[in-house]
Amino acid sequence: MKKGIYLLFLSFFLFGICTQVDAKRKKETSKETKKATETAYDKLFRGKKYTTAEGLMKIHNMQGKIWVEFPVALLDRDMALTSSIRTISDNGEGVVGQFAGRPMHLRFTRQDSLLQARFLLFNIPVNTGKEVKANQALVESNLPGIFKSFKIKAYTPDSTAIVVDMTDLFLEHSYYTNPFAGYAGNSFFGFVARTHKFQGDRSSVSGIKAYDDNVVVMCNMGYDVDHLVFGAFLMKKDVPVSVNVDKMLSLLPEEPMRPRMADSRIGVAYTGKTDYTGGSEGFKPMYYTKRWRIEPSDEIKYRNGELVEPKKPIVFYIDTLMPAFWKPYIKAGVEEWNKAFEKIGFKNVLRVKDFPADDPTFDANNINYNTIRYAPLWMYFIQNSMFTDPRTGEILQASMYIHDNVVIGLHEDRLITTMAADPSVRTFDPTPELDGEALRLKVMQIVGKCLGLTENMGATAAYPTDSLRSASFTQKYGLSPSIMDYFMFNYVAQPEDVEKGVRLTTTGIGAYDYYAIQWLYKPIYEAATPKDEEPVLDQWIREHQDDPMYRFGIRQASYASYDPTSLYADLGDDPVKGLIYTVNNLKTSLQNVFTWYGGDKDRSMTKRRSMYSGLTSAFRTKLDYVFAYIGGMYLTDKRAGDTKPSYQPVPKEKQKEIVKYLVDLSRDLSWLDNEAVLKEFEIGDRIASKNEEEIIYGLLDRIRFIALSAERGGDYTPEEYVNDIYNIIWAPTMKNQKLTNKDMKLQSAFLMGIITTSTVNMSPAVFDVPREAFRLADFEDLSVRSMYQHNFALLENAKFPVGPMKEGMMIAGEKEGFGMVDYIEAKPYSTTHLFYNMLLKTKDMLAQAVNRSTGEAKSYYQLLLFKVEKALDPK
Repeated sequence: MKKGIYLLFLSFFLFGICTQVDAKRKKETSKETKKATETAYDKLFRGKKYTTAEGLMKIHNMQGKIWVEFPVALLDRDMALTSSIRTISDNGEGVVGQFAGRPMHLRFTRQDSLLQARFLLFNIPVNTGKEVKANQALVESNLPGIFKSFKIKAYTPDSTAIVVDMTDLFLEHSYYTNPFAGYAGNSFFGFVARTHKFQGDRSSVSGIKAYDDNVVVMCNMGYDVDHLVFGAFLMKKDVPVSVNVDKMLSLLPEEPMRPRMADSRIGVAYTGKTDYTGGSEGFKPMYYTKRWRIEPSDEIKYRNGELVEPKKPIVFYIDTLMPAFWKPYIKAGVEEWNKAFEKIGFKNVLRVKDFPADDPTFDANNINYNTIRYAPLWMYFIQNSMFTDPRTGEILQASMYIHDNVVIGLHEDRLITTMAADPSVRTFDPTPELDGEALRLKVMQIVGKCLGLTENMGATAAYPTDSLRSASFTQKYGLSPSIMDYFMFNYVAQPEDVEKGVRLTTTGIGAYDYYAIQWLYKPIYEAATPKDEEPVLDQWIREHQDDPMYRFGIRQASYASYDPTSLYADLGDDPVKGLIYTVNNLKTSLQNVFTWYGGDKDRSMTKRRSMYSGLTSAFRTKLDYVFAYIGGMYLTDKRAGDTKPSYQPVPKEKQKEIVKYLVDLSRDLSWLDNEAVLKEFEIGDRIASKNEEEIIYGLLDRIRFIALSAERGGDYTPEEYVNDIYNIIWAPTMKNQKLTNKDMKLQSAFLMGIITTSTVNMSPAVFDVPREAFRLADFEDLSVRSMYQHNFALLENAKFPVGPMKEGMMIAGEKEGFGMVDYIEAKPYSTTHLFYNMLLKTKDMLAQAVNRSTGEAKSYYQLLLFKVEKALDPK
């Protein structure tokens, strides 16, 4: 009995042990199985905190590291990496929403255990010839370089994506992804160069977003910034700047748009390429236009001549922060360009909407949205940026940034330009429509740039100056055949003209603008390739080559203004008449400005002082237009078979007329000094005296242009030019007439000028006067508005930061007819000997004048003679 109970107990005990052992064995087996099935993908994310965004690809923000599940299907696809500012500690370095840098063209490839981001050059040769065999050689010779490499850490469970740590691609600073525009508030019109030094220890990832065609990594980035005046003199060092930047990796269109070849005879923006045609031509520069992909939604109807909407219209979204009264004028300025598109068969191409308040997915920083942003900053103009497909020039996104002072600046310009002729502006409280109309026109100009057009500085010269005083003419044709010439207001109009209904602002886009939109956007269905389009495009240009209404005038640097009909903000075809009308208006304005704008609203007199300064600066600007004719040449971009010559010097008689006019003008500028008004200013130089001297210096400075013009076939030689000035200046002395104080001042200024230009007071090694010896305006004499007027045309496109180079310069200096005309020197001519001979001639004349003069005149001539002798023999 006991034995049976014992055996039963033992069997239960052994069964329990076996059960426990078996359970333990099963548990261990389960652990081993689980361990064996856990993937590298699981290990990356198990037990860790992270946020995820899914769109073009899935990205994770894991403790400040950016893990990307890069789809295998996107290998070898064309992408672009670019930057946009979300927030910033100093908007003088860049404004919110601004796209800067230059999009980096990337392709991702897989090699062994690495995912590689490869950078494609912008000017990769394009085979446009018939040698198909050359394609492989071109590809092998221009492979994308490795920009970044990422170790493959895992694959997704379905093996459709590669998992890598891509933090280094986004949290970095490079030449291309620099978030700071080269032309910004702190660059002060380009006179201040800025160096941005990235501080990695003050930088981190702040968030992620993903969309269907792009992913965004938001980075808080720290910089130390140096400011250098003229790029040389340190003004500020290591200024800390923090900026929240959206680094965007975007998928470029799978089917590239067919490019359109650019032509330097019409004002279109372009991107440079290299053309390989094979045979004897080899490699040569090639330029694609920048333009939107505007295609008809119904091609059959379009071909039949019906108006159709585009497949994808251009929609601009206006910032909710934009002042309410600006919005309708901004909208009107944008949609004005629809008139040009309707002429080529498209309707409702441009549209304007507010930032959607009821769409939580809308993000103004998303590269898919074109925006018009309110940017509180002191700058006086509207900035813009464009994101283009580097392969084709297709504009994928464009935005505008309107600063506070835009309307203020336009308002000041309107007052300064038209106060004499238009009584309605003689108030500090003009109607909103007055400022709104000016804003509409300025927006119109910037939208033109966003459409791929450039400035047309030669447009306004198409209209006779006197026609701008005609009510019927200006009501029909406006002030210019193109809004892309950067004029704003009618400075030619006189008070009696305004009474008759002459326009003081232009009507809208003009004949040239319609033509430019046709040339850039009208489909050419009969062409199969960009090269096939060229004969048609060429014919469109030739049809208008003899009509000044369709003329394109290239932008010129202020130091190299050769073509007097292609200047910034000028009006009409006769600068002397333009200056005469300007002087008439300025005389009235300067005498009355403090009365017209008096009262309690300017008790500090700050505004009136600013307006007085603006009026005198306006005189200097119009004076520059006249100077440009001396030694000027009419420039035309020429192709074989075109009717006009490439350059044609201004006729001698026109130049001689202007020389006499300027010298006569300089004899009496006393009207620039309103004695009653100047008593309200801080003590300073007489405005009249300074301008009288600068007219003489300006005449001497134009000798280099006269020399170049004579070298290129002009009939006005430097010798004759110098003698003309000499004979006009010294005429009272040579005729033994009694000198006025004005005569003495004029002669003294002239003598000082020829002493300098003869180089006798310089080192013996110096044979030519430095170009900067005579500048028409000193920086300290220019108001902020005047500096803007003189330099904006030169600097406004310098938006690309350039790393170790000076910021504010363009990335590359394009030639071959594209880009700004640079300084050209007349090699055979050294003009200093002319001034030296004149100095000797002046010495002899002064010696004779001393002998035949008495009293104050004798003392005056003795002083001048002493100055000449001292210059010739300084011992």
